[in-house]
Amino acid sequence: MRFFSLVRKTTLENLRDWKILVMTLTFAPFFTVLMHFYFDAATESPYRLALVNRDEGAISPDGNTVNHGLDLIEALELAAATEGSEVLRVSEAADSGSAIATLEAGSVDLVVIVPESFTATLEAHKLGSVAAVAIVATYGDPANARYLMAAAWSDAITYTYAAEVAEVDGPIEVSMRTVGREETLSEFDLYVPGLLVLAVIMLMFTAAASIIREKDKGTLMRLRISNMTTAEWLLSVSLVQLLLGVIAVALTLATAMMFGYEPSMPPFSLLLLSALSSLAITGISVLVAAWLRTIFDLMTIGCFPFFILMFFSGSMFPLPDITVFELAGRTVNLNDILPTTHSISAFDGLLNRGFGLGDVWFEVVAIALLSVVFFTVGTAVFARRHMSPNAI
Repeated sequence: MRFFSLVRKTTLENLRDWKILVMTLTFAPFFTVLMHFYFDAATESPYRLALVNRDEGAISPDGNTVNHGLDLIEALELAAATEGSEVLRVSEAADSGSAIATLEAGSVDLVVIVPESFTATLEAHKLGSVAAVAIVATYGDPANARYLMAAAWSDAITYTYAAEVAEVDGPIEVSMRTVGREETLSEFDLYVPGLLVLAVIMLMFTAAASIIREKDKGTLMRLRISNMTTAEWLLSVSLVQLLLGVIAVALTLATAMMFGYEPSMPPFSLLLLSALSSLAITGISVLVAAWLRTIFDLMTIGCFPFFILMFFSGSMFPLPDITVFELAGRTVNLNDILPTTHSISAFDGLLNRGFGLGDVWFEVVAIALLSVVFFTVGTAVFARRHMSPNAI
């Protein structure tokens, strides 16, 4: 009965401190909305090309005037992504000087210059004549992150167009195969696992606040003289945070699905992974709360471990691998000490790649073991600093 009384007390305390509770539950869904509209706008923004067509054209064997430079422009404009969206937006420039000026100003992502002999060279190859190679020059700014993708699209379309016109078969043919889900994932889809983990990371504030509040208000002394054990109290806090974590993940996933996200994860796997990740964050929160005294400390100093979890686990952007050692055929990296790193990997496998729990067993076990480690260390430190007779 005492345990359930503690659970009830912790629940009511969280409800009374409703501002922290609302922030915890709505932070990740709010970011999900922002990310959707950001990537939706970015998806609708094609790569910008400035093309200088110097092609002089040629007379075909049937007597018609052809200009493959103009036809190349049309081929570039017709390029479309898998989902049918526009990929390249082509504008013609009068000369290379003005085109490069727009590139330096950041108005375009790539400059393409078609040479004077473009049509003549293709027609000569078509007739089997030996002709010099027509050099299609491209200019880009390495500081522009969109430059390489624009160049990749432009080069691929140019090569394909030239091969079709010249009726030249290449020595190889690339055969593409896919694994996992058949549907193409958008950039927004790829960020959803990280957003779900962000929802769990936010539990650090409600979990730590549930512990610090007792110290801040001076009620921890009454709990100590009630013969309550440290483990019993922290277990009641953990149970409430587990439920809040599952709710936060569910709200975030529901927000993503509202914008068309289609997960491939069964409900049981979602529940298990959300619960394990929530327990891991609660364990970290116990360790953080052991060193803080007030809610103000949590909202200031507590932001430091929050940002470590958010950024160094790969929740916001991918990080380079820093290998420490190998275990069970898996590479263990430096940031694998954070349970959220494994949570992101597991959510990504289950949500986006069609994996089952058996495919992410390593991540699930790692989250469970790290939860035990952080809980053990956090409980020991908290008991020593705040529950012992000589507690400070």
